[in-house]
Amino acid sequence: MRLFLLFLLLWLLSFPIFSGDIYCKETPKSEILSKNLANQTSTRVLLPIYIRLQALQPGSVVLWEAVPQNFSDYVGTVDVRDLAILVSSNAQTINLSRDGVGNLWVAINYTFVEGDYISSLMWVSSETVNENLAIPTFVSFPQSYPPNVTSFLNSGRKLPVENETIKEIALNNKTQNMIDTVQNVLNFVNETQEYDRATVELLMSGSLNTTNILDFFEDPLKVMETQSSICIERSLYAATILRAAGVPARTLTDIRLRTWIQVWLPGCGWVDAEAECAPQRNQARTLFPRSLSVYAPWVIENSSDAAFPFTWLPQTSMRVANLTFSDVELFDINEYRTVLSELIDAELFRKDPTKFSFPLVFKPETVYAAVTQEGSNLTFSLLKENENASKMLTLGESNSITLGDLVVSFKPIRQENFLILQDFAVGEVWKFDVRFLVPIVGVPIVAVAVWLYWKKRKHGR
Repeated sequence: MRLFLLFLLLWLLSFPIFSGDIYCKETPKSEILSKNLANQTSTRVLLPIYIRLQALQPGSVVLWEAVPQNFSDYVGTVDVRDLAILVSSNAQTINLSRDGVGNLWVAINYTFVEGDYISSLMWVSSETVNENLAIPTFVSFPQSYPPNVTSFLNSGRKLPVENETIKEIALNNKTQNMIDTVQNVLNFVNETQEYDRATVELLMSGSLNTTNILDFFEDPLKVMETQSSICIERSLYAATILRAAGVPARTLTDIRLRTWIQVWLPGCGWVDAEAECAPQRNQARTLFPRSLSVYAPWVIENSSDAAFPFTWLPQTSMRVANLTFSDVELFDINEYRTVLSELIDAELFRKDPTKFSFPLVFKPETVYAAVTQEGSNLTFSLLKENENASKMLTLGESNSITLGDLVVSFKPIRQENFLILQDFAVGEVWKFDVRFLVPIVGVPIVAVAVWLYWKKRKHGR
C-alpha cells in the first residue's frame, strides 16, 4: 500500500500545470539563422549587427553605437531600413542623435557590476538601389575645394597627414591626374602591407580586453613600420597618404566590420575605393572604384578624426565578448527589454512583409515582427508562415499582441522616426490544459486514501 501511494503521488507531480513550451526561453540555433539569411532571393537582405561587451569593473558607461542610414554617393545608392535595435535589459536610458557629418548614433546608458554583459542586436534591411562604376580616366586637381570637403584634407587622430615620411610617400605617388594618384596610392598600400590575421583573430575571438576600441588599432605610422595591418588600419593609412597628396579622403565601415575609403573627385563627388589587400596575393581585386554591393555603411569617418562604429565613455575596462552572430547561444529575447524600430511605411510593408520585418522568436520556427506607419496610425505586426496578427498601437500605454501561442507586450514611445518599445517581453499565452485537472482531482484522492490507510492502521492496533 505504501509503495502504491508513493507511486501515485509521483505520477501526479509529473504532470505539467501548463501545456506547451515557453518560446522566449528557447536558444536560437546558428544554422536556423544562416538558413534564413541564405534564403533571401532578392537584392534586399536582412543582416544582423551584434555587439556584446563584458564589464571588467563596476561602473556606468554610455555606449555609443552608429545606426546604419540610407546612403548615396557617385558609385551607388543603398536603401537601409533599421528594423529593430534590441538593447539589453540593464540599459537605463536611450537617446538618438546626429553628429556633424550626419551619422545617426544611439546612446545607451548602462550601470553594471563587474562581470555584467551589455549588448545590442540590430536587424538591418539593406538593398543596393543602383550602382555606377564608371569614372573618368582623367581628373585634374582643382584650385580649391568646396567648404564641406576641405576638412577631409586635414590631419586628425590616427591621420598624421603632416608627418614628413607620409608627405614623401604622397609626393612619390602623386601625378597631375587625381585618378592616377588614387590608384598609385592604393597600389602602394596594397603591395607594401601584409594581412594581419592575428589581429583579426584577437578582435573576433572574444578575448580582447580594452578601455577604448579605437586604440586597439594601430595608427598609420605604426602600420608603415610593421607593414602589417587589417582593413581599418590600412584604410586609415591610405586615407592619410591621399590627404597628404591633396586628395580628400575619408573611411567607411560596413555592418560586416569591413572598412574602406572614399575619395572626393571634382564633377563626381565621393567615390568608393578599396584599400584592403587580399589575404592571399593571388586573389585579384578591383581597388577603384569599389562596388557597394548590398552591404550598408555603418558609419562614416568624422571630417578629421577617425571613428569606429561603436565606443563607450568613460573609458571603462571592457572585454569585447562578441562582434559576430556566430555565438547565438548567448541570445535570449527576454534579455532585451527595449527595442527601437524605424517606422516602415505601411504600403511598402504590405507589398512584401518579409523584406521589412525582423526575427523575434526562434522556436519552433522564426516569428517575424514589424512596426509600420500609415498617416498618424502606428501598427505592430507579427508574422509566422501563413499566420499573422496586427494591432494598432496606443503611445505611452502598455500594448500586447497575440499570435497563436505567442504574446508580445511593450509600451511604445516615439522618438524621431523611431518607436521605442519599452518593457518589451515575449511569452506564451496561458492555455487551459485538461491535465491541469489531474493534480486537482488526484491530490484529494491521495489525501483520502492516506487518511483511510492511516485510520485503518490506527483501528487495527
